[in-house]
Amino acid sequence: MTFAEQVPGLTVRYQRRTPLLQHLVESVGVVLAGRGGARMLRVLNVRLSRCTVLAQLTRMPLPPLVTPRVLGVDDFALYGDT
Repeated sequence: MTFAEQVPGLTVRYQRRTPLLQHLVESVGVVLAGRGGARMLRVLNVRLSRCTVLAQLTRMPLPPLVTPRVLGVDDFALYGDT
């Protein structure tokens, strides 16, 4: 039986990456997406495929939607004759 204690900030249960490396992969994935992200991570000596970078990108939660407080007339204006 294997026992491993979780170190806060260094390890996360059932993860293969540290939280810092996970944040790096997510940040590069947001900016460069698949193939470009994999190339950039390779420069940083992190070997991941483009599919893995995209998978991490899809696992990230979406930012919360912000409802506008004030709408102007131009927000509903149509281009053309009307």
